[in-house]
Amino acid sequence: MKKLLLPVLFMAAFGAFAQEATKVTAGKHNDFGLAYSLPTTMLEVEVQTTKISVKAGPYYKYAEKYLGVQEIVTEDMVTWELNSISLTPYSKPNKDESYVVKFKSGNPPSFYLTTDGILWSINSEPKQMAYPQQENIQADKKNENPYYTVLSEEQLSAGSTAKMAEVAAKQIYRIRESKLNILTGDVDQLPADGESFKLIISQLEEQEAALTAMFIGTTKKEYITKKIQITPGTKDSKEILFRFSKYLGVVNSDDLGGAPIYLDYKVVENLSELTEEQKKEKEKNKNKGVAYLLPGKAKVNILSGNKSLAESEIQVAQLGSVYQFPSNIFDDKKMPAKALFNPISGGIIEVIQ
Repeated sequence: MKKLLLPVLFMAAFGAFAQEATKVTAGKHNDFGLAYSLPTTMLEVEVQTTKISVKAGPYYKYAEKYLGVQEIVTEDMVTWELNSISLTPYSKPNKDESYVVKFKSGNPPSFYLTTDGILWSINSEPKQMAYPQQENIQADKKNENPYYTVLSEEQLSAGSTAKMAEVAAKQIYRIRESKLNILTGDVDQLPADGESFKLIISQLEEQEAALTAMFIGTTKKEYITKKIQITPGTKDSKEILFRFSKYLGVVNSDDLGGAPIYLDYKVVENLSELTEEQKKEKEKNKNKGVAYLLPGKAKVNILSGNKSLAESEIQVAQLGSVYQFPSNIFDDKKMPAKALFNPISGGIIEVIQ
């Protein structure tokens, strides 16, 4: 067989979840006709942020007096950080570019489609690709500090906040002294083994941290990923994709509480513009062969003011032109052709004939 490699640009990333291939074969059950679609290229913008929640401890006013600490949280506050932005192309079926191609009964080919019906390969299993992962919200548990679990009976029975702070501070110093005594061996009985030693020290450190947080405050971090799907067009455009606020995080494009983040879309190569005569010819020859795309190209840039946060050049199916292979090359009895397509752009990756 002769192997033809066509000049197709691969996408930079396909995401995290693999797409399963569905095999369909022409036969009597479908009147030897195979249905499939060409793709519409989509773009997913992934925005990674950190939500930082700080909470003042109940004894913050006494932090310097009892612990000699000045850097403390004095009021509850929530702030956000914009960490990164990434661009991931994927696809959905183009209903206007759906086809049914007929084959002879002698040696019908097999089509491999994505789960949503986009042509992926013919007469050969496709190479595995993946699609965008779902929104991910993850809390950083290490930054949470449930200090109320270490309140002693003496603290709880104290008559005032000032007295409770004094008792808590004394407890911190007792814990520090206990740690020092264990580390220096100045105790009546040392832990039985290394693991016991580590466990005791760890428990003491946790108690100290929890009590100290009652003076200096706590910080909780949540790492949140937001995803925005867009459909690239056939014309240049620049629009507000979303807004970002230090105090609100990612907000809608019409929410003036945040600064605008723009999506700048520029067409590099547009092969989709057809004359009326070409459109009629295309419709006339529809389903007479196996359709594929020669995709166009576009540059996508995410901007904050004049600063670029993410940019990529992608192949776009809707900027492309549809062509056809003769269907008989795929059901040839002696040497049927094989083809592999890019299910995101619709372009050819490889043809073996």
